[in-house]
Amino acid sequence: MIQNVVLSGWGVTSAYAPDFPALIKGLSENRLASTQPWFATESEWQDLRLSCNPHHVADPQPAGTTFTRLQPVINQALAGAGMTTDQLQGKRVRVYLVGHGERPDIADFMGYQERNDQEELRLFPKIKRLHAKSYGQDRLARQLTQSYQLSWPPVSLYCASNSSLAAVHLAHSAIAANEVDLVLVVGWFETMTQDIVFLGGQDMLGEEGSQPFSSHNSCILPTNGVVALIVESEQHARQRNFTSPVNLRSSVFCQSSGARGSSSFTADFRTIAQTFERALLEAGLTAQDIACVFPHANGVIASDKAEAMALQKVWGKCGVPVVSYKGQVGYMESCCGLLDLMLAADALQQRRLLALTTRYPINDSLQIHVHADSPPLVLKRQHILKSGIGLDGSAIAMVISANSEDVDEHG
Repeated sequence: MIQNVVLSGWGVTSAYAPDFPALIKGLSENRLASTQPWFATESEWQDLRLSCNPHHVADPQPAGTTFTRLQPVINQALAGAGMTTDQLQGKRVRVYLVGHGERPDIADFMGYQERNDQEELRLFPKIKRLHAKSYGQDRLARQLTQSYQLSWPPVSLYCASNSSLAAVHLAHSAIAANEVDLVLVVGWFETMTQDIVFLGGQDMLGEEGSQPFSSHNSCILPTNGVVALIVESEQHARQRNFTSPVNLRSSVFCQSSGARGSSSFTADFRTIAQTFERALLEAGLTAQDIACVFPHANGVIASDKAEAMALQKVWGKCGVPVVSYKGQVGYMESCCGLLDLMLAADALQQRRLLALTTRYPINDSLQIHVHADSPPLVLKRQHILKSGIGLDGSAIAMVISANSEDVDEHG
């Protein structure tokens, strides 16, 4: 028997907003995240052979351990789903950890490479914190397993920008096949110097802010944050007298062969369009049933253009409203898909689509309907398509739908 899959609760904290209600408030008030250069001096970025001093979303130094930063966001998701922590126990519950995992910043230990004798360890105690045992990947898994009394240890997953969507895709498959009842997807992203160096090498960073679907510049706006999402079977939710506002109707994964063996991902609009079409087919819907699309759209002109071409192929010119808030709130790399999915779920729940606030003009030559700098758009249809693309060549698309009971209550 194929189980219906629902999204029950979600949570987030980021440099832009401390929780999900604050995120929605910021978007509603057209607030733009403040940015600042990554490096303090010109020589630092020049020594690393970067083309500029890249900007990122200003963020105070994270306090506490990774585990203590994840806990409040997991609690947000549990509260939204009407759950307590003991409901994460049981053999039919899984936890996915998405992102890079625990790691040091290369800038913290580059200066200590030659300082390793006993006297230097005594005079520079910070070196001790750079020991590999401080970044063991099993430590966080053990903390989560013990704290929430999980029957199975968390599964770590990383596939670049599609990490969180890939976890939701796996959760959807397992729940639909009646292999598990509930999945918690939790992830975090903390920008490190090595990320800046890597992204700079891919020509994905700029000295100014980012704006998806704009020709002003071609860059992302890195930001930090934590996300969490509860995915479960509709039957499991009903057994605890909870009606989820949103159904995860379909999820499709494709791999772009053009990315294999290359140093960077060149988005193929045909692969992206194929994921759109397959997600619609699996959901039993047509393109005209979709209220709006949340594409990946991170501000890199080449991939944004490929997505625009895919949107045109399926919906025609300016055929469906499109939004991406990554230029407004920042780009949370491996967790960005989950953040978009929350915002899409909220749009369905509230029956309105918040407009994105632009930093730079949208490129009209793309001929897509970007819902920007406008009042909220009333959603007359009850389905949204969310898609993602990754540097690994992966393309994912999924359709979420408003719960029919929730739609009836809203008229």
